[in-house]
Amino acid sequence: MDSGFQQNLSDASAPLRSILIVDDETMVSSMLQKMIEKEGHNVQTCNDAFKALEILNNKHIDIMISDLRMPGMDGVELVQQAKEMYDDLDVVVITGYGTMDMFINSLHAGAVDFILKPIDKDLMLHTINRLLEKRTLTENFAARTQQLVQSEKMATVGLLSTGIAHEINNPTTFVRTNLQLMKEYIKRLKPRLEDLSKPENVKSITDIIGKEFPEMIDEALKGTHRIEKIVTGIKHYAHMGDDNADERVDIREVISQAVNLVRSKLRKQVTITENYMNIKEITGQFSRLEQVFVNLLVNAADAINDKIKKMYDRGNNGFIGIIDVSATIIEGDEVEGGKTPDYLVLTFYDNGDGVPEEKINRIFDPFFTTKGVGVGTGLGLYICYEIIQQHEGDISVHSEKGEGTAFTIKLPVKGNPKVLGEKV
Repeated sequence: MDSGFQQNLSDASAPLRSILIVDDETMVSSMLQKMIEKEGHNVQTCNDAFKALEILNNKHIDIMISDLRMPGMDGVELVQQAKEMYDDLDVVVITGYGTMDMFINSLHAGAVDFILKPIDKDLMLHTINRLLEKRTLTENFAARTQQLVQSEKMATVGLLSTGIAHEINNPTTFVRTNLQLMKEYIKRLKPRLEDLSKPENVKSITDIIGKEFPEMIDEALKGTHRIEKIVTGIKHYAHMGDDNADERVDIREVISQAVNLVRSKLRKQVTITENYMNIKEITGQFSRLEQVFVNLLVNAADAINDKIKKMYDRGNNGFIGIIDVSATIIEGDEVEGGKTPDYLVLTFYDNGDGVPEEKINRIFDPFFTTKGVGVGTGLGLYICYEIIQQHEGDISVHSEKGEGTAFTIKLPVKGNPKVLGEKV
């Protein structure tokens, strides 16, 4: 046996893997089990497809090695059902020359490789090793991608930090001012409390406690609620979380949180409008969709802020920046045997300076940016594209230099979603 195969399979740094062998010939499955277990992996065997499906339903399996000819359910049907259960399961089929049609069908069903009988042990170990290396690389890539997504999130929080600090300082100042006023009122009330025989003292105390204090307390509470909302929004956005968990998502809530995070970046001459028509819930990942929307809103804010500065330099102070977020449902088409999926269509429009035509085709490329050196990561729109693709959706852009930019996102509506209200 090639020592390189053995070294890779038994690499102490590699995660322990689980391999399932399905063969009605006990001698074959026993031989394979002993051979693979020597390389340090968990191996489980069974002699029919029904038992294999039961094992798959109760235990994580990395690789399934299955014979094609078995009583009851053959290997082709097993491959098909197993792949329906776990799309990332790697399946290797064992085939003989008399089962080539079944072998071809198994590949169509989702098998990734095959071993001919009689089984060559070195070839079997090489095949397993290659699949495990591919799986490790895929998992490492997914982990690095998640780190990249999180790094880009934190970079965005950094870009927004100055504005967020200002947003927190405003209500903090309000709370402090009201508390100082209440302290001063109490200082003035003390002498009057000592002499309640005078009607004017009673009236003064009643006016302050009954009217002034409640108003100041209400205003202070509003300030603390504003601070809490900002901090909660930042924590939710920056939290790593289980980004792979799909949930029912009210897209209005995602946009609302994104707008709250970005609002501090907007100048006074910029307004954000939201228009929702016939909205339905979608199935997706709240935090990742929020990251997409924050990125698009930050880009829109940057484009408008740059245009405001240019207009101001030209002596034009009357430009009003507009960011419009709209969403609607496009009904699926009736087709033979059913209907195509409905789609939620979102548009993020800004009336900034737009993107030059020669750059528009590269806008979703990694590390490509239209901003100056040191501004942004060049990963924002690339990550937006990847996240929308993971949601089985589509994102596109239309821009005219000097007129503005519109990003359009299409997301499939799955299952029986809740119909949400309108906002115009």
